[in-house]
Order: sequence, then C-alpha cells, then structure tokens
Amino acid sequence: MIPFLFALALSGPAAAGDFRTVDEVLARFEKEPDVRQVQEMVLEYSKTDPRYVNEWMSASRNAAWLPEVTVGYDYDNGYGYDYAYDVDTEGQLDGSDVDNDHGVSLRAKWRFDRLVMSSDRIRVISETQDIVKLRDKVLEEVTRLYFDRRRLQVDVLLSGGGDLKTQIKNEMRLQELTAQIDAYTGGRFSAGVNQK
Repeated sequence: MIPFLFALALSGPAAAGDFRTVDEVLARFEKEPDVRQVQEMVLEYSKTDPRYVNEWMSASRNAAWLPEVTVGYDYDNGYGYDYAYDVDTEGQLDGSDVDNDHGVSLRAKWRFDRLVMSSDRIRVISETQDIVKLRDKVLEEVTRLYFDRRRLQVDVLLSGGGDLKTQIKNEMRLQELTAQIDAYTGGRFSAGVNQK
C-alpha cells in the first residue's frame, strides 16, 4: 500500500501557491469520512449511542410489568402418599398443602411499587450517567485526533512534504493518528478511508 502522504503528493499539486481557497485544500480530503461520520462510528462501536441508553431505560421501566409467576402441581396417589410441588419463577421447589387427585395452580404477583422506581431502574440510571460521561470523553478524544490528523495532512499538502526524513516522520505520525482513531471505531475509520 502506498503511504497516504506520498500518494497525496503524487496525485496533484502540492505547493501552497497552487491552492486559491480553503475549500480547494479541504476538497483534497473529501473522500475521507468527515468528523460527524467518525463520531457516529465511535458511538456505534462503543455502544454509547443515546439510542442504546434510551432502550435500557425503557427496558428497566417495562420490566416491572412482568409478574413473578409461581406454578404449582400436586398429586394424591390414593395410597396415602401425597406429592406436592410449587415451582416459582426462580426454579425453586417448595412443598405445600395437597389436594385430592391432580391439581395445578398458577399464581402471578406484581410489585406495583417497582413501576414507579425499582432497584434495577436506579442501577440503569447510574450506569447511564457513567455511559454519558464515557461518551463525552470518547467523542472529545476522537474529535481531537481527527483534527490533529487533518492538520497534519494539510501541513504536508501545503509544504510539499519536505526532505525524506520529514516525510517519514509525517507518514509515521499520520499512521499513528489513523491507528488511534481506528482503536475508537473498531477499524471502521480506515475502512471508510479506503472505501471512498
């Protein structure tokens, strides 16, 4: 693979005088993902997108509508031996009073206080606050890396690259910044650069 900076130098004008506007310079990078696309990659990869948080909040709120269910079965075999089983939602067997012959019972219990606020919901709210802090930190860092990378690309484009030592230094720095962004996007950034 041809290093990006070298390929950029081969593909057209590299001197500052060849460009007349900022838009002409930035147009050289239009085939790469823009900062918003990179931020979306980060949110998806890190599962910190607000839609995930909203789904967690909704699930914690709706979980209280599910009842605690207990199913019981009892049997009187007519020989003086009685068998009775109660199985609750946690899979526990409990003994209970015995009816004659076969008997099945089903019991559902709701905790309406959990509709207002449950320990699960409190935990999700706490986790959500941590996720928001993480999301803000990750977005801030990837945005900084994105623009550090873009500044390097523009500097190289406008300076013509310099001597070989400077070109190598710049190429290594570009690869480093690209790898750091890839770490936040699960490699999607490089895939997006190579795809366009």
